[in-house]
Amino acid sequence: MRARIVTVMIAIGLLTGCVPTRQDYDAYVTLLQGSSRARSEAVKDCAKGFDANGRRGAGIVTNVSDKDAPRVACERFVAAVVSGRLTYGDVVDVRQHRFTPKIIRIFQGR
Repeated sequence: MRARIVTVMIAIGLLTGCVPTRQDYDAYVTLLQGSSRARSEAVKDCAKGFDANGRRGAGIVTNVSDKDAPRVACERFVAAVVSGRLTYGDVVDVRQHRFTPKIIRIFQGR
């Protein structure tokens, strides 16, 4: 239960629009790398944050149906964070709605 609380607290900071601190980001990456359950919970929590416009936009970028787009976008986001493809600076860019070609490629699954 404690891990769930930590996951939710860190995920809220990263995935809701708040810009995380470097320390929060590093803790989040460590948590995600060590726990498939934490990754699953992070994807679920992330996908809940999409409104209709967000689902539509994510559907266009991910090239999947609007219904599946939040889950797919969040799975790709989390996988990129875990693998190190997304850096702290990239996550800050995403949170501030600055989408670089690298970030778009990740959301496209490339």
